[in-house]
Parts: sequence; structure tokens; C-alpha cells
Amino acid sequence: MEVFLNNQFSLKNKKREKTVLLLKNKNVFTPTETTRFLIKGLLKNFPKKKIDILDLGCGNGVIGIYLLKNYSNINLVVFSDVSKHAIKITKKNCNLNEIHENQYKLIKSNVFDKIPNIKFDIIINDVSGISSKVAKMSNWFNNVPCNSGIDGTKLTIKVLKNFNTFLKPNGRLYFPIISLSNENKIYLFMKKKKIKYKHISLNSWPIPKFMYKFKTSLVRLNKTKKINFVEKYGLLIANTKIIKIENLN
Repeated sequence: MEVFLNNQFSLKNKKREKTVLLLKNKNVFTPTETTRFLIKGLLKNFPKKKIDILDLGCGNGVIGIYLLKNYSNINLVVFSDVSKHAIKITKKNCNLNEIHENQYKLIKSNVFDKIPNIKFDIIINDVSGISSKVAKMSNWFNNVPCNSGIDGTKLTIKVLKNFNTFLKPNGRLYFPIISLSNENKIYLFMKKKKIKYKHISLNSWPIPKFMYKFKTSLVRLNKTKKINFVEKYGLLIANTKIIKIENLN
């Protein structure tokens, strides 16, 4: 497996923050700004008690490793991803960042399918959340599967159907809603299931200009409400909302 030192990850907004060293694999999703938005969101009112974390769609492990390096109150992080390459690179990145083997577990799983019957204080959902058609236009998913469906909601809704089984009382689920999906469908599902949620942040960002060659297709997806973006100042602007759900049972 071809692996090479790619970059360092930090938020650059925390004193004495420990930087995460990352190895990259061409078959594993590389973190984007959504990863930063998600980490910043879950760090707001981060628990002080001892906690267990499930990192769904862990990719190269950046979120869980960042938390383990910067917070001493974490008992365990369970890293999960559908990709065997992601599980292997996460293992390497844990070793690179000197994460002790008793601090984490690795599970190859499609969302919750192979997760054992245990409960977590925090579940972080970073599985694919954009239209599979948009994924093919981008370079975010080169050599990486994106099984989120044409409207990008398939995996997010699967998480929302089952998260309560794995969340402790007063536990929290964090996940992004990216406007390059049918975000209204996700909100309607939560309303139907009476899932109470809170917006932690709203983050606007320009769709990369190399994707403008697909503008006709993007506009068509926008008009049919498969995705959502606005045109402003000659740019195509999408957004990412970070959502928190608390299990109040």
C-alpha cells in the first residue's frame, strides 16, 4: 500500500494544541474543510467527564486522533469505516501520533452494521454526505467510494435511523449537513421521527472552480432539488451546517 507523509492537521486556535501528523493513501478520503467545521463544532462545550467516542466514516483517523492527542478525558475512540484502506491508514496514523493501542479500536463497518452492542457518549458521523453525482465531478472521492445516493442523503439517514441504539443517555451525535445534498429531505426525516436537533454552525464555501466545467449538470441538480447552492459574485456558493443531537432519554 503506497503511503506517504502528506500534511499536518491543527485548528490553530487552541493554546498548546498538539498537531496531528497524517499519512495519506490514494484510496482513502482526504479531510476537507468539512472535517474542520465538524471538529470545531463538537469542541463547543466538550465534556469534561470520562467519555467513549465512536468515529463513523473515520477516513484516515484525523478527528479521533486529534481528540485523543488534545483531550485526556477520553477512555476510548472506536474508529469505523467501510473501507479496509481507511482502517489500515488509521492504524498507521495512530502509531505515527503515538496513540496507545488501549486507547482505540478499529472496526470495518458500513455505518453501524458491524458496531458491537455498546453505547457511546459521543458519535461523530463523517460518512459521505454529498450527491454521488457531485462526488464524481469533484476530486474529493478519487479512488474512494461514495455510496450516498444521487441526492446525498442515503448514509446520513441510515445513521439517523439507528444512532439512538448506540448513544448513552445525554450522549451526543454530531454530523454535517452539506448543501450539495438534498438537505430538506434530512430535515423532513428528523421532523417525522421527532428528532430534536441544534445547529452548531453554518459555514459557507465556494465550490472549487475546476468543477465549473460541470456547471450545467450542477444547475440541473440544483433545479431538481437534489442539491442546493447559490450563485453570487460570479461564484457558486455551497454551505455546511454542523448539527448536534442530544439523547435526552
